[in-house]
Parts: sequence; structure tokens; C-alpha cells
Amino acid sequence: MSSTVLGIVLVVAASLITAVVFYPDALIGAKARPDLPGPTGIPVLGNLVQIFPHRKRMLYYLSVLEQRYGELFTFVTPGTGRNIVINRPEWVEHIKKRCRVWKGDTVLAMFREFPGPGSALASEGAQWKLARKIMRPLFSSNSVDLHAFHAMSKIIPIAKNMLLSASRGDLKIDFNDFCGKLTLVILCEIALNMETNILTSDPSCLTSTHELVDDVSTLNHISAGRIYNPFWRITEIFDGTRKVFNDSRSRIHDLLDKLIQDKQKELSMAPPSVRDGDFLSTLLRDSNIEDPTLLRDTLLNVMFAGHDTTQNVLVWSLYELSRNPKWIHSMRGEALAQKNSVDEIPAYDELSEYPIHLAVFYETLRLWPGVPKNARIALRDDVLPAVPGYHGGMPVAVSKGDYVTWSDYSIMRNEKIWGSDAQMFNPARHLDSSGKLVKPTPPKFHAFGAGPRLCPGAQLATYEFVAIWASFLPVFDFSPVEDKDRHPADSLTMSMDGPFMITISARD
Repeated sequence: MSSTVLGIVLVVAASLITAVVFYPDALIGAKARPDLPGPTGIPVLGNLVQIFPHRKRMLYYLSVLEQRYGELFTFVTPGTGRNIVINRPEWVEHIKKRCRVWKGDTVLAMFREFPGPGSALASEGAQWKLARKIMRPLFSSNSVDLHAFHAMSKIIPIAKNMLLSASRGDLKIDFNDFCGKLTLVILCEIALNMETNILTSDPSCLTSTHELVDDVSTLNHISAGRIYNPFWRITEIFDGTRKVFNDSRSRIHDLLDKLIQDKQKELSMAPPSVRDGDFLSTLLRDSNIEDPTLLRDTLLNVMFAGHDTTQNVLVWSLYELSRNPKWIHSMRGEALAQKNSVDEIPAYDELSEYPIHLAVFYETLRLWPGVPKNARIALRDDVLPAVPGYHGGMPVAVSKGDYVTWSDYSIMRNEKIWGSDAQMFNPARHLDSSGKLVKPTPPKFHAFGAGPRLCPGAQLATYEFVAIWASFLPVFDFSPVEDKDRHPADSLTMSMDGPFMITISARD
């Protein structure tokens, strides 16, 4: 062995020994936190070996760690560095309102891949404000009142005819797939004034796949596994995931690019129509928006987040309602009392007349929040407020660069926060003694975020939920084929894992 090679070997060996001495159970470069509980790591790599196998089911693994260490704990991994989990609403509120934080390079890199660099999810600062401003017309009260009602009036009758045909044929349908297609069709109508063949009156539409639905789901699930996989750009090449991701994204990009081009041609050749103002037309008429990538990424952001929340809350609500049928009867009675006929669809300004539907909506989101986990990186040193019973009643120090992580899924099921029945589905907690809605608010209820980061689609999701159930329940009974526990899928949002097969019976 030459002296040069020997010297290199000795330097490498000395470096490893030094790293092991200084970082015996933590990620190299991570500041020690002996004041916080958490899993013991290995030299240099910290908790990578423990976290990596669970990278695609981190919601579950965070729950396991919380059961072991409590609502406050820490772990370290390459890519994200030190994670401090803060599953208390007081701490989350502090992070949202008083601590300077950002999404971080790891998360932003993931979202730049999907929905894209021009989306609100993949941006911060001025770019984020611009992206949110661009989306605002779609989710305004006027837009929901006018365009959402128009879309629902057009599409819900089609869905009801399809369900009626399924009931006559004693067909089993996947309610998860049905809700995904229903909400995507509604959103395409609202945002793009675009008709699709995704959902028809023929139940066979549920037995066939649709590239748009499948591709959005594929991008969602693959993206979720990247946050705690610092090597995803490498591992996805070898396991084939990268090709699947790229193919799905290319198909969606091609579709959206064509829609934009067709709409531009339509607007250039014709005066504004009577129903002018679909979201895409509004964007194209805005002279400040000229970047085609920004347009496309905004539309993809809307298609992903806009339909996903409503799909999931519909699916999880039926899961809970089927186990608590008295609430189905209450919702049905409320819907019949408010409508002159079973074909009437509630208007947006009538939402307050459906307190039971709204209570079921909020209770479903409490147990199954749209974005079950989240994180931010601290931009400066900070101190979380003292909470009795935690950390010895002392404040919790947060250092610049720490990943501050929380799970809304855990927080809103915590008996210390929501009471002894926190794990139970009980919409009555959102109703007062006279039956009026008591809308849950942050920081205790955090399903839609809070402050400037409040989900822009909250109003649309609320209206769609009430209008859909108020239209379906007077006409149909829905029964799950299997009475079994259901679990979240490995995705960025609270998707149900696997198909949710049901039977449908038409009511007299």
C-alpha cells in the first residue's frame, strides 16, 4: 500500500472515530437534546435506521413513538436534521403565530416535483403569497355560491342516477373510488368548466380506471414517502418508482397544457359567455399571470388539494356513520325537513340550516383531518411556552434549523385535550343544547390550519359535504360490505387505505 493511500485510509478512519466519539447516538452535526425523550440513535446517522423502514407510513410511526415517549419527543435523520414533535395545540399555535418558520428545502423540493414549483405548496414568502392570491377567486364565497351550486346541480343528478342503477343491480361499489371521481368531476366543472367522462349514469364507470384520477393518487402517495427518505432521488431509480412518478406527472401536464391552450383559443375568439368566470378563464384574463408553468402548477395544486379533502371527508364520514347509524337518521331527517323535494340541492347560503350535517363534517375532520401531519423549520432560536404536565412545566427550547413536527391526527384524538371520549365519533360535541352548531376553532381544532395559512378550500369542502349528503341520504341507504377497522393510506392527505366496498339500497 502506498504512503498516499495509507494516509487517506488513516484520515478517513480518524474522521470516523472522531465522529463516533462526538456523535455516539445522534446525526452528525445535530445539537444534543438530553432534555427531550426519544429513540436512541446510532453513531453519525442518528435515527435513520429506525425511521427509514417507516418512511411511507410516518403517521402510524409517529403515533407509536408518542405512545412510548408522550406528546413531546425528538429524533434526528439525515435530510431533516433534528425533529421535535410537539403534539399540543398550545405549541402548534405558538409555532404558527409567533415563531419564524418555513417549510424547508426537503419539503419544498418534494412539492416542486408535485404539484410543481409554481404552486402554493412548493413556495414560501412572496411567491407563496402570489400563489395564494391566484387561487383566491376559486374559493371565494361568491364563487362557491354561484359556480359550485351550478356544478352540483349538474353533476349530483348524474351521480344519483348511477347509484340508483347500482341499487337495482345489487352491485357493490367502492365508495372511496366513487367519491374520488365525484369530487374531481365537480372540481373540473367549477375550475375549468370542463366536462369529463369520469362519472356517468352507468355504474360501469366505477369499474373502469381513469388516468386523471389514478395519476393524481399516484403522485400523492409517492410524494408522501419522500419526506423521510433523504435518498429518494436514488432509491426511486432502482425500485422503478421514479419512472411511474414521471409518467403520471407527464400525462397530467399534457392534459392541463392542452386545456390552457384550448381555453386561450376560446377566449380569443368569443366574447365572455353568460357563465363567464370559471377559474381558468379568470386566470387567463389576468394580465399579471403570464407564466404558463405557474398556470399549470396552480391548476394541479387545485385539482390535488381541492378534491382530495372533500373525497376523504365523505369516505371517512360514511365509515363513522355506518358505525353510528343514529346520526344518519338525524342527517336524513334534517335534509328532508329543509327541502321541498328530494331533488332539491341546498344552496351555499343555506348551510346554517344544516347544523347536524355540519357537526358530522367537523367531527369527521377531527378524527380524520385532511392533512394529518405537518412540519416547519425554525428560522431562529425560540422558546415554546410552558404547558403544565409537560417538560417539567418548563418552556421548550427550539434551535434555529430544528424541524418542528406535529400530528393533527394525534392532537385531535388526545383525551387530555378533547376529553375521555376523544377517540369516539360524537358530533354532539359540536352542537349546543338547542341543536345549533358550535363551530370548533383553533388551536384545539386544527383540521383546516389557522391564520394566513388557513386552507383556502375550507368553504368549498364544507358546502360540497353538506350538499352531497343532503342529496343522497333521503334517497339511498349505504351499507359497508365489511364491518372492519379502516386505516389511513400512505399519502400526504388523509386517504383511506384500499377500497371501501358498499351496497346501496334505494329508499321509498
